[in-house]
Amino acid sequence: MKLLAIAALLPTLALAAPAPVTLAERSSVGLSPDVVNTWAPLAQYATAAYCGGAVWSWSCGGPCDAVAQPAVLAQGGDAKATPYFYVANNGSHIIVSISGTNTRSIQSLADDLEFNFTTPSGSYFPGADGVQVHHGFYNTFTRVAGTVGPVVQNAVNAGATQVIVTGHSLGSAVGHLTATYLQNLLGTSATVYARLFASPRVGNQAWADYVDATLGDRAQHMINYNDLVPTLPPRSFGFRQSSNEVWIANAAGTSYVACPGQESTSCQDSMNLTADIESFVEYLDFGAHSGPYAGVKVTSAACA
Repeated sequence: MKLLAIAALLPTLALAAPAPVTLAERSSVGLSPDVVNTWAPLAQYATAAYCGGAVWSWSCGGPCDAVAQPAVLAQGGDAKATPYFYVANNGSHIIVSISGTNTRSIQSLADDLEFNFTTPSGSYFPGADGVQVHHGFYNTFTRVAGTVGPVVQNAVNAGATQVIVTGHSLGSAVGHLTATYLQNLLGTSATVYARLFASPRVGNQAWADYVDATLGDRAQHMINYNDLVPTLPPRSFGFRQSSNEVWIANAAGTSYVACPGQESTSCQDSMNLTADIESFVEYLDFGAHSGPYAGVKVTSAACA
């Protein structure tokens, strides 16, 4: 696992703070193009995570070419038991990006399929009474957090005040855990945002409430139309999504709708999609799962 000391920032294109979806926008027909476009660079950062060590030189092909080169502070994972991830400083934000499942790795698939509940440690999530989370996602998170936590803390100690966590699929689920943990870790010294893509459900009702209480509107997750992965694990198993879904509401990808509350029937839940755990691996390769999100396909195939 490589680590870099916090260094002088490379010249970069500043990333504006993610625009929160306001109550007014939530009651509208859809999001404005300006709001949707704020997701595009984050989708590129999420895609770059799939490219592993290539992010050190920011030579990962399309996703790296699409955004200005940041200073990469750490990179890790093996695309097996632990997904690829990296931490970077783009001059305005610390970016934490986590890749999704490697469908060619049994260990990676096991992270998804260990869906029994576990109680997370209070050292990560203090005051999380009654919280239960997906066992595989939590174990994966603990392996990522061991690197990400200290690196982000050092960056904040050096003056950073804005952190964005992004990721896709498995990386999105781990991203929910990571962003919530980082806000607890950093307290008032930094503001943490989560902009996540195609997240499966991470925990129970108490977990969804805990995310909402910790991050509020700063945590948002985008779902592409009829993607089945966000419907898993099923609600009948006791799982629940946290608030602030942004739904791509048509197959053409031209309508983006922000929905209030948890599991809103105004968004993907309105489609009454059904999925089963046994076919979960097939859903990972389902076309809608990779997007496009704000015009960006989030997939390892984008890596050079």
